[in-house]
Amino acid sequence: MIITRPKSIEEILSMVEMFPDQSICVVGCGVGARKIQTGGEPQVSMMTARLQRRGLDVLDGKMVKHACSTKSWDSLVEENPALDKADMLLVMSFGAGISLLGRISGKPVLSGLDTTSLGSVLKDETFENFCAMCGDCNVGIYAGLCPKAGCPKSQVNGPCGGSIDGDCEIGGRECIWAKIYERLESRGMLHLIDGIRPPVNHDRRL
Repeated sequence: MIITRPKSIEEILSMVEMFPDQSICVVGCGVGARKIQTGGEPQVSMMTARLQRRGLDVLDGKMVKHACSTKSWDSLVEENPALDKADMLLVMSFGAGISLLGRISGKPVLSGLDTTSLGSVLKDETFENFCAMCGDCNVGIYAGLCPKAGCPKSQVNGPCGGSIDGDCEIGGRECIWAKIYERLESRGMLHLIDGIRPPVNHDRRL
């Protein structure tokens, strides 16, 4: 699942200011952003109300089933005429959905969310940085934990010098390599990380 997080209202307003006197339609995504509660009905309604309180011309807040997959712009407008009436769209979806609507709508399309990583959802808990989509997956040797996604430096041969007592030098997060070591040690499989791993082969993404 693609993980997103809301932009601050200040950042959104600064983007909107670049398009003065434009009417807005807030657009949510009925799949991923709805699932992790960053772009579902409640979030779209809240964003619509916040922008209206700031005196902006917000025509409506609408949900589309798949922001990143549709037959055509006309098919979206048929279900949601407000999308066509607005001068620009504020889309609460992950990056691919925003890009698609920007290509097919012929309007300015602004992002209401930041796309942060590929993660997972377990019950009501969202996990970030599960996969870097590198095209060269060997997560099995790391006890199911991807160091390319979980480490800010994408270290594949152990922790950097900034890891202290299991914590990353970037505050507020554990070192993924501490977790990898603990899991492999508990399974008696530390030998899996004895060798030196080559850099990611990015050609495999092509």
